[in-house]
Amino acid sequence: MSLFEKFARKYFEEAALDLARARRAFEAGDYPQAVFYAQQCVEKGAKAMLEARRRVVLNHGPELISAFVEAFEGEWSPELDDVVGALEYLMEYYTRARYPFVLRGEVVSPSEIVTREVAERGLYLAERALKAVGEYLRRRGIVGGEEAARG
Repeated sequence: MSLFEKFARKYFEEAALDLARARRAFEAGDYPQAVFYAQQCVEKGAKAMLEARRRVVLNHGPELISAFVEAFEGEWSPELDDVVGALEYLMEYYTRARYPFVLRGEVVSPSEIVTREVAERGLYLAERALKAVGEYLRRRGIVGGEEAARG
């Protein structure tokens, strides 16, 4: 297994752990934390796929989405829409789930913005994205069927 494939596997494992963290935070009613970990799950999943393609991406946000789309544009499939859709949705909450910020002239906290509905949608998108990542890595022989199913 190449170094890239080893990184891809480890990114996937960490993404699965982040999804479990997101689920626990959601169950505890900590919706900002649930969204943060859902975002981390999808980001690491996308990076796992990029590593499998021998692409190293250290950043996140719009740059990660662009790098992902560019790397896979020649073999696009509907499951990749799940990854990009999750990245797009969760990117908005990457910072808002962790820090107070100004909204329409008022200082608001993460818990005022990240509602149960926002977190529920974020978890759903992260689960779909990680499933797509797991299937992609399984087809490439980087993770086994059991590992891919964990996502």
